[in-house]
Amino acid sequence: MPEQAQFTIPYPPNPAKRREWAKRYSLNAYWAGKHWSQRKQDSDFWHGLVTAEMAHQKVPRKLFTRAVKITFSWNDRLDIDNHAAMAKLIVDAMKGWLLQNDSRRWYAGCEHKFHDRDYILVEVEEL
Repeated sequence: MPEQAQFTIPYPPNPAKRREWAKRYSLNAYWAGKHWSQRKQDSDFWHGLVTAEMAHQKVPRKLFTRAVKITFSWNDRLDIDNHAAMAKLIVDAMKGWLLQNDSRRWYAGCEHKFHDRDYILVEVEEL
């Protein structure tokens, strides 16, 4: 049976903060030419957030030994394809905890979908 892991990332608690969050981390923000120093701050923020959530939710620190598919479930006002930057930041934070690397050998695919919960759901499934 393929190995699996999942964890959640909470959204900000109120609608105004959630809109600000979506605007700051959307692909549109990066496409518009976000300065490298801000991208570095974003990377540091997401790395800390993701690793803290995996630790808090007791996700075992165990690297998958085969390629994985990652499913992201979102609940914000962004278009589904506007989550690419956040997904990239989440995946980068998972390297060394669940993922060997994010090369095609270890990370074979992803899926983005919506759900009605107050968090981002990240599901990792070994192929």
